[in-house]
Amino acid sequence: MNFPTPKLSALFKDSRMINGIFSVYGDYGVGKTIFALQTIINTAKLGKTVAFVYSKKEIPSEKINNLLESHSLEKPSEVLKNILTFKADSFNDLRNIALNLEFLILNSKKAKNDYKIDLIVIDSITDLYRIELSKDKKEKNLNLNYQLNLILASLQYIREIYGTSILIVNETSQTSVNKQEFEFQSGGKVMDYWIAMSLKISRTEKLNQRKFTISKLPDGKQVEYTSILTRGGFT
Repeated sequence: MNFPTPKLSALFKDSRMINGIFSVYGDYGVGKTIFALQTIINTAKLGKTVAFVYSKKEIPSEKINNLLESHSLEKPSEVLKNILTFKADSFNDLRNIALNLEFLILNSKKAKNDYKIDLIVIDSITDLYRIELSKDKKEKNLNLNYQLNLILASLQYIREIYGTSILIVNETSQTSVNKQEFEFQSGGKVMDYWIAMSLKISRTEKLNQRKFTISKLPDGKQVEYTSILTRGGFT
């Protein structure tokens, strides 16, 4: 995984540090998609294949073009051809795409294309899941949790068997305990179980500055630093 900022790349220069699914989460509009797209482009421009699964309303073409321009690439099309893009319009779509990613890898070998998917990015893993949740339909919610587990288990399997890096974008949820507000990743205990490492992006007092908080490091510590968000991404 080729991260956007030098500090993050230095922290994870040994990719074995991330032995599972890496999650990026935060509030709406903090730059999660930009972060994911920068990681995709940084990986694709090295000639590596990326599977990009997008679940929002429209593929973020303008953001992709802005990021490609910031790299001053002679042939952006050479980078784009390394990105396999999938659009999920429902949580069922997302599940089907995720569960078929291994078949994509296996079929490429059968066809003797023999390319490896080096990175899978899903943006977002829980937005469609949250839309379908209902307080009054416990059985439906249990089934949704089962499907979310199935998606994450499949991604973890691909990580272990094929060595593919996995980056998921997630949202934040809040709960109140004894009149105190607590923030956590959407998906609750399901996400806690499957996520190997996470990065929270938060706003700061400066308009274009973001705080990065990396959790679940091998030594149990957290790392925090700030980054500037520009039209060309994080710096």
